[in-house]
Amino acid sequence: MLKTLFVLSLSLFAAFALPASAQSPESATFNVSVVDADLRLRNVPKFALVIRKLGPPAVPEISVTTSVEGRASASLLPGPYVIASEQPLVFQNRSFSWSVTFVVDRGGPNIFELSSNNAKITFVSNSNSDRDISRGGSMFKSLRDGVVTIQGELEPGTGFIIDEMGLVLTNQHVIDQSNDIRVRFDKYTAVRARVLSVDKERDLAVLQINRSAFPTSRVLELAARASVEPPVVEGEQVFTIGSPLHQDKILSSGTVSKIEKNAIVTDIVFSAGNSGAPLFNSLGKVVGINTFQINDRTASAFAGNETTAQPSGLSGVVAIDAAIELIEKARSLAATKGQPSAELMPNMPDGVFPIETIKTALQDKTFPLKQYVSDVKNYQIKYMTPVYKFYVMEKDRIESLKNRADRNREKGSLEGADPFRDLRYWSEYAGELRPVVQILALPETGASGTSMAMSLISQGLVGYGTPLSHKYKADFYQMKLMCDGKEIVPLIRNKTEIVRELQDYYKDRKRYTYAGVYSYPYEVFAPGQCRQMQVQVFSEEDLETPIVSDVTDATKNRIWSDFGDFRKRTAQAPDPVQATKP
Repeated sequence: MLKTLFVLSLSLFAAFALPASAQSPESATFNVSVVDADLRLRNVPKFALVIRKLGPPAVPEISVTTSVEGRASASLLPGPYVIASEQPLVFQNRSFSWSVTFVVDRGGPNIFELSSNNAKITFVSNSNSDRDISRGGSMFKSLRDGVVTIQGELEPGTGFIIDEMGLVLTNQHVIDQSNDIRVRFDKYTAVRARVLSVDKERDLAVLQINRSAFPTSRVLELAARASVEPPVVEGEQVFTIGSPLHQDKILSSGTVSKIEKNAIVTDIVFSAGNSGAPLFNSLGKVVGINTFQINDRTASAFAGNETTAQPSGLSGVVAIDAAIELIEKARSLAATKGQPSAELMPNMPDGVFPIETIKTALQDKTFPLKQYVSDVKNYQIKYMTPVYKFYVMEKDRIESLKNRADRNREKGSLEGADPFRDLRYWSEYAGELRPVVQILALPETGASGTSMAMSLISQGLVGYGTPLSHKYKADFYQMKLMCDGKEIVPLIRNKTEIVRELQDYYKDRKRYTYAGVYSYPYEVFAPGQCRQMQVQVFSEEDLETPIVSDVTDATKNRIWSDFGDFRKRTAQAPDPVQATKP
């Protein structure tokens, strides 16, 4: 019976010249190979090793990677070292990992063996070894705690930890127009972030967080262009780890199509929320920052209009070298500041709002729409529960389907469309049925004072007024929900761009502004929770003086009533945080 032989040999050749004044390092060569089940010697390419010095003098650890021939090189001073594999070598149903102490003697040669005799060997079951697991897949679990979700106010994105001081690199557009930025490590842990440096031209930003809130977080290694081999090559297999809001971290893999001075083109299709995510080379080192989709401008649908361009299947990545200057600037600034706060931010609640509750509420012919809305100076405030959101979005379609069903019944047909078909799928996506209350502060529109004055003058002179020019009455900045004078911290702060065609004298013109959408736990609206509850809205025109809207008892009671079924269903449910703890 043929006995399978697994041998990994490491040959180390080093020669040192020692001047009378000091020791000098010499080149050391590492050859890594394995013997397969057929007793054939195979080189091990792209295999990462780490060399650490033991005892004084202290020197930085050295990372070496074998070439396609299975060879790597480094310069070492005489003394004791530890050589270890960065990742286990999985080979024919066994996993090999090494951590071996050796001594480099002056004058050499120094030859050391890394084999099955001094390796830690674990058996890999056939069910796993028969699967074609990518390099990214094998490294995913060890790298994912270095990737975080960035909660900006315009859109969520991804970032990654690049320094022990808690520096996080991401895209600038992810944090644009944001007064409050949060970094989420996982579903139950988030902290506020501090902006240190921004490069709008390259769409990069460096934030700082307090890592003590999540002790298992890790710093990702950046690939250095100054090394012997380039950080990434065309045709290399690469991967990215995205951290979209409301979902677990996800792995996407692809191939490098093209490399330019400050950019990398890959065929990875970015998922929603992947902006700012790290792009890893096949060694698990960061070579770029995911930034943009590349559209096909050659297709007939393009027609010179970027909004009509079709996706090309390629994505653009800013090379990590383009961020080095910005990172160094952020490091210098962070050294002059204290650590940011480690205070934990509130989490989105678990569970899905009951579909049956929405169906029952929408069948009421006297839907209490006014109890969800209040008008104040320059704004309309809406308290959006899942019931209200579905009613506003779908009321016309539902009414049309009901009318058609009535006509069909008159004709003797019993078939009809389901007006609630969308509810089956909403819970699978971006939190449309999450058990929260969203407060919308929507700027109102009106005629400008100048155009009204001109119209009155024209009316007096020629007998008819000129057309008016309409605009938004205010530009949203931020809002606060106050309970007896104390602010309730929102679960999520969002701004959404509003675009409307408004009359501008003799023509229509697109006008742009932002509306605020803040999410809150429904429990804060419980009867008796707050004696006085107010929404304070701050506008760009006046950052200090808010426009105040009282939350009426009718509104609070309506919100509390909408969540009645949900409260009953979750009363006996276990604590999801405790359930996930070991």
